[in-house]
Amino acid sequence: MQKVYEGKTKEVYSLGKGLLLLRFKDTVTGEEGRIDPGANQVIGEIEGKGQASFRASLYFFHLLQENGFPTHFVASGEEEGYGPKSMIVKEARAHPLEVICRRKAWGSFVRRYGRYISEGAPLPYLVEFTLKDDERGDPFITEEVLKILGIASEEAIQEMKEMARRVAVFLEEHLSNKGLELLDLKLEFGEAEGKLVIIDEISGDCMRVRKGGRLLLPHELVLALEGKI
Repeated sequence: MQKVYEGKTKEVYSLGKGLLLLRFKDTVTGEEGRIDPGANQVIGEIEGKGQASFRASLYFFHLLQENGFPTHFVASGEEEGYGPKSMIVKEARAHPLEVICRRKAWGSFVRRYGRYISEGAPLPYLVEFTLKDDERGDPFITEEVLKILGIASEEAIQEMKEMARRVAVFLEEHLSNKGLELLDLKLEFGEAEGKLVIIDEISGDCMRVRKGGRLLLPHELVLALEGKI
């Protein structure tokens, strides 16, 4: 098993035959010492956080696949003997983008537009794109620039936007039924077996969720999903 990539919150290994193993780490992202899943900088580790992200990703990938959303998920790596905090996925040609669907103004959106909108103000499933480029802080990019630079076609852009909104609508209702409020959601997409699929992870590292008005930390989300907090 060969390591092919290590990111802020995961290690990626090749299993051959078009499969990868994702292993979740205990690292957390944030800014100025404060944990924030929307941030681009690793600020430390929390014991058990990798296991929580793994469990949340299993939960959401199973949920999405059962409801007709295409993903790269194959199986739990733990159940297949690859060790703890690991997940088997299909290898996909990833779009170098993060696709963010916003229900409330938060994080970088308020930092950009705080003169015109208050934190927590409602947003109508607004979709934004950022480049996956750690050196440049995952900068915001417009749809027109995506097309001009040849990063994504008009067809791919519209397909990612539509699926991101559909997933956000679905998860917002699902979380609401558990007493949780979805503020925003970050997805990544790739091409596998000739179709667009949701890739990477779906955990507290890629969404902001509140419970009782309090923003949950990434490792707390799975506890909330399981009714433990």
